[in-house]
Amino acid sequence: MNGRMPGGMKRSLDRIRERRDQRRVHGSRSEQIRRRLRRSLDGDIFPKPILKIISPADTITLLNFICGIGAVMFSGQGGDGLRIAMLLILTGLIFDGLDGPIARKFGSSHNFGKWLDSMADSVTFAIAPAFLIYNAFYPFNGNIFSSAQSILSVLAALSIVLLGILRLARFSLSGFRFKHFIGIPTPMMAMVVVALVSFDLWSVRIGWDIDHITSGDQVIIPAFIFLSSFLMVSDIMYRKYRGKLMILAGLIVFLMIFTLLMGSNNPELGMTGAMIFTVAALGYMLSPLIHDPKHIWGASRRMKDELLLAEDEAEGTAIDELIDDNERCTDHEIDDLF
Repeated sequence: MNGRMPGGMKRSLDRIRERRDQRRVHGSRSEQIRRRLRRSLDGDIFPKPILKIISPADTITLLNFICGIGAVMFSGQGGDGLRIAMLLILTGLIFDGLDGPIARKFGSSHNFGKWLDSMADSVTFAIAPAFLIYNAFYPFNGNIFSSAQSILSVLAALSIVLLGILRLARFSLSGFRFKHFIGIPTPMMAMVVVALVSFDLWSVRIGWDIDHITSGDQVIIPAFIFLSSFLMVSDIMYRKYRGKLMILAGLIVFLMIFTLLMGSNNPELGMTGAMIFTVAALGYMLSPLIHDPKHIWGASRRMKDELLLAEDEAEGTAIDELIDDNERCTDHEIDDLF
């Protein structure tokens, strides 16, 4: 090779030399394949009874799923059933936050945990909120086209479930690699629904007469949820908060659960929790506007960077295959490949 070697090519050569040295330590490729096949006999390739492979994290995920199913059933009862449905969605949020740390602590013997988690999330944070918004605002005294409220209630419910499932499917395919979220997370959108429905619930019980929110044609909340649901499939970057901010978010969720439990006897307390939770949920929804504007639309650029990284790894793998038939290549022979 003549002239100065490009930096990318030099890194590729370094990777090849490193892998060649690893082969000399760990054995030939055929030996590696045999060891990998032996390990697969105890792994995910061959089916096992379900009860033998359920991990502690999977149990927590299933509890999240049960909360979602329960929320769907209770929301259909209307009235106080809406309050119980919101409690179950919030409880599902807690389980959703616990399954990751438990999986890291106790491990798992399989690789379908992330798919199981997405399926549970689709019920608790997409289907259940859709039923919640529908049963809270749809006027069951006419057909779907009888009023703007009925139309918007159906549109809001459909957008929550359809866009939420699309958001979860995209996250399952690629979101685990990213430092931040692409679009508002589905659980956070579900929290927005819970916050606004709880605000409406306690407003009615206290006797607040707010035109187009708690009285008359109630179109403001369904319209807002319908429009904001598109944030789930947007290209806006939402940060993953950790540390103290995550602790604060957890405290707000527990406060909301407490006020929902106690609010049946004290609607004013329930309204206090609803207002705090609404401010917190809407604050996160608008949080990209607080940060550097360059980060608002950075999601697609991040995906492009990840794709370039994957292509670089694929290039290294292709080069690696070229020397598989000659594991004793010298450095000079490796340079001749280019």
